[in-house]
Amino acid sequence: MWKFSLSALYFLAAPAFGQFESHALSITATRSIYVQPDQAVFGLSVSSSAITTLEQAAAPLSGLGITSANLSGEGSSVVPPSFQWSFTLDAPLSSLTATIGSIVKLQQTIGQNNSGLTLTFSVNGTEVSPQLQQAQSCSNSDLIADATAQAQKLATAAGLALGPIRSLSNAPLAQAYAVPSLVVVTSRLGDFAPGSFSSPLTCSLTVQFQLQP
Repeated sequence: MWKFSLSALYFLAAPAFGQFESHALSITATRSIYVQPDQAVFGLSVSSSAITTLEQAAAPLSGLGITSANLSGEGSSVVPPSFQWSFTLDAPLSSLTATIGSIVKLQQTIGQNNSGLTLTFSVNGTEVSPQLQQAQSCSNSDLIADATAQAQKLATAAGLALGPIRSLSNAPLAQAYAVPSLVVVTSRLGDFAPGSFSSPLTCSLTVQFQLQP
């Protein structure tokens, strides 16, 4: 779905003794592409009552694809003495049930072998994956059409004729933002309800037109 807007305009004034042909009008057209999030963002926390290293905390999570590079935070408590390591995990919504099942299974087994570790987790939100973002594209022809329609109205109101396009300037495709989660997860597999928010990507194009008397 597209949603578009047009920015304020500005005139490039002619220099002294210049001709009308040196006048120009710039319009910035913007459209938003609404992209459905395709992955969930998990937060996992590994706690221990004994001193642990980052590598020791991350090792049991390797089966989920988590390494020390996924660390999002750490903390400790004096009373009672404990250490906590927090990690993030991105998982496709298409495999959400399987991912939660794997985490729950690990949650039940991580304390074995006298490791002294415990695992808690939550689903913190949904987001658009980098792959899906890169698959999106902006339509310059649509943006030019939006800008031309607005420029024509402004030129007519000023008693001038809209001339040819002098220049085009694309802004980078704005990245989609993470969407607050509507997901509730407990230790019982199945207690989750993924949300359905959309996340917009923004395309922007500035079109400069020649103005003629």
